[in-house]
Amino acid sequence: MAARLGAIPDARTWRDAPLGPFTTIGVGGKADILLTAASSAALAEALRVVADAGVPWSILGGGSNLLVADSGFAGVVVKLDDAFHYVETPVGVGGRSMRVVAGGGLPLSRLAAHVAQAGLSGLEFACGIPGSVGGAVVMNAGAHSGSVSGVLEAVHVVGPTDSGWLQAELLDWGYRRSGLPGDMVVTAASFRLTRGVSAEILEHHRTLLGVRRRTQPRATRSFGSTFSNPPGDYAGRLLESCGLKGVRRGGAQVSAVHANFISNVGDATAGDVLGLMSMMRGTVRTRHEVVLDPEVRVLGGSFLWDQGAEVSD
Repeated sequence: MAARLGAIPDARTWRDAPLGPFTTIGVGGKADILLTAASSAALAEALRVVADAGVPWSILGGGSNLLVADSGFAGVVVKLDDAFHYVETPVGVGGRSMRVVAGGGLPLSRLAAHVAQAGLSGLEFACGIPGSVGGAVVMNAGAHSGSVSGVLEAVHVVGPTDSGWLQAELLDWGYRRSGLPGDMVVTAASFRLTRGVSAEILEHHRTLLGVRRRTQPRATRSFGSTFSNPPGDYAGRLLESCGLKGVRRGGAQVSAVHANFISNVGDATAGDVLGLMSMMRGTVRTRHEVVLDPEVRVLGGSFLWDQGAEVSD
């Protein structure tokens, strides 16, 4: 498989590739094969080869909201290389509206900063969100009352059997979901933004980033939010009300700043993180009768509650 994938033009492969360094929390084992693609054609061919062989595969974006099992991933992990880190020149589409196309591998926060400097408004909410443009589309990333679905016009996807542009209005949007098929990789996204004053937009960025600095942990490795907010409430509030700030399992710790964040305090394993998440979820279920859904995706493993092993404090 490594030889077949490595023979694809614009593709590179590595055997037994450590995945922890590619994630924002910094834990996890190795992938059998890590493949980087430098073109949509290479990506499509790689996905066809993997699908035809029946080999498990997964896409790796910016590595936020991702936990790799300590045992690693028995399959192929695909990553877009720097060729997908781009922003096209904005195009006017009538009135004050502008269309901006960005590559799926570009960090979302970099896109937000780029358009702000260009005097384009609409992505201010994304200025502090970790992860890639593609990952943000897949999970309908959002913050500060804004989300990707509110400004996305269309998305370019590549799969093992089909590729092309999809209009955003045709997707099944919801809280932290886009409805995109699981075998599709986002390679580009088109956003509808509005002309504004760069200085005012950048000042808005500074305000929002200031809020994040005051309310979220800094200088530690973390997923971002661990659990999605349940309807009508906040996961962080529920977790904090249970007295979970600062609770630790091995090298994983519930942040003392925001209870919906787990920090790798230096030597965490995926097992530590999974055990802590199980305790957090079980405690909220016991005390508040609310079941928290994870924003985190586990690669190469599963949550303890899926194995019938959820615990509370």
